[in-house]
Amino acid sequence: MSRLKAQVKISNKDINGKLKLSGSKSISNRLLIMQALSASKAELKNLSDSDDTIIMKQALASELKLVDIGMTGTAMRFLTAYFAIQNRETILSGAPRMKKRPIKDLVNALRELGADISYLEKEGFPPLKISGKELEGGTIVMQSSISSQFISALLMIAPLMKKGLQLRLDGELLSRPYIQMTLSLMQEQGINYTWEDNLIQVEAGSYQNTIASVESDWSSISYIYEVLALADSGKIEIESVDENSVQGDQKLMEFFKHFGISSAIENSILKIEKEANFILPASLEIDCEATPDLAQTFAPTACALGVHLKMTGLKNLPFKESNRLEAIKLELEKIGATTNIIDNEALEIIPGADFSQLNLEFDTHHDHRMALSLAPLALKAKHLIINDAEVVNKSYKSFWKDLGKLSFDITFVED
Repeated sequence: MSRLKAQVKISNKDINGKLKLSGSKSISNRLLIMQALSASKAELKNLSDSDDTIIMKQALASELKLVDIGMTGTAMRFLTAYFAIQNRETILSGAPRMKKRPIKDLVNALRELGADISYLEKEGFPPLKISGKELEGGTIVMQSSISSQFISALLMIAPLMKKGLQLRLDGELLSRPYIQMTLSLMQEQGINYTWEDNLIQVEAGSYQNTIASVESDWSSISYIYEVLALADSGKIEIESVDENSVQGDQKLMEFFKHFGISSAIENSILKIEKEANFILPASLEIDCEATPDLAQTFAPTACALGVHLKMTGLKNLPFKESNRLEAIKLELEKIGATTNIIDNEALEIIPGADFSQLNLEFDTHHDHRMALSLAPLALKAKHLIINDAEVVNKSYKSFWKDLGKLSFDITFVED
């Protein structure tokens, strides 16, 4: 099957424009699970138009025994828990890469709560056979260092368990904002919980389905910040942005101050501007433990601006759609950067020489965030190609169209 390459050019590097991004993928996927658990037919407005959310909707609506979620890791985790309490038998499978992503910790926790789940191929990995039933609930202990999506998956079905859930987290907690996002959305939907120290308690109850609209996606917004940081000057406005967002990635407003971008939210409109005559830091260290999805935005931004960057808190990056540590290293070395992976959980990036006369061709490693974060480098290169350009559909379907609104010239050719 042929894939599309995107040839990305830009001549006007004074970037100005107005955009409206679709709803947050993280929020959309959580609300779809909660909506299904409430049996509500109400329509959610501004749902993410990402492939991940479309696949989640299709899976929840499917009455087939085999549910294939392709490359959608969120769906694999959330649906494993969801189908564990449905009165049906489900085979939950995915793409070859998905079958290499571990799910043992989640399955073990669900089994401890009474779920009937078995592995159909390799122990500890999808595909799964799930015989759904009502779960008793109660107290379990999980390692805090595992994927936050495992924890969120359990929390969302907790109100439907007879005894609710008392979840004790053991060890260092990764991606806390994503767990807090889940709990905040549940609370807005009428679910009672407490979180004290390392113990999360969710009471038995029912979802009220009170949320009508989804706020814009901050992970997607990060690439617009990157565009402005690499531009000569400019101002951009983005609609449907919640000032009190439940998304941890809103922290990028603070992070991008280091790259000379000022931000303000007024009447749900985010206004970002490149500061004139801003003096960039020679080096920068960022802890991405709470915001791992932003690592791929920060890396090329810093590299293109000549900032020596060290990012920590990246333990989960090797287990995403690609091994993101290796993928970042391979692609940034194409622009002369020296990249060091430290203990498989941190990344140091030392910028190379000027690459403004280079013709660049980047591989995406089948990872949407690689394409999304590398495309803005067209602002600093002579000519740029992104292979497998359609991979952006996984999370940000209108990305190429939005770049076009910001003066980029995008041409697609078959590979």
